[in-house]
Amino acid sequence: MSSNGHERNCQLEVKKGSGMKKHEVLEAFQSGEVSIREMKGITTNEMKAAIKAGRTLMQAGEYQAAAEVLSGLALYDPFLPDVWLAIEELFRRESRPQQAALFGDIARIMAAGAY
Repeated sequence: MSSNGHERNCQLEVKKGSGMKKHEVLEAFQSGEVSIREMKGITTNEMKAAIKAGRTLMQAGEYQAAAEVLSGLALYDPFLPDVWLAIEELFRRESRPQQAALFGDIARIMAAGAY
């Protein structure tokens, strides 16, 4: 089960010593069975802490740094709605309503499991 509460059909445990070959890991990633976050063993709490760091940068007016943190997190786990909500907030703070609406929509789709 992914951190957003929806099953992701991930039957893999990709960790050191799992016995998986590199090509098997790559195939699992390419098919969407596993995210970079899962492959790296990054926990939900670690992701939440990183999102909080991105929000802290936003609140300090460090929008470029916040964008770098949050976009990296989106690459690590594109199925985590909280990342997309934080990106939506970033675009709202930058007075970019169209982009904010797009990322808000992505967050809602991820939260609903409609992907």
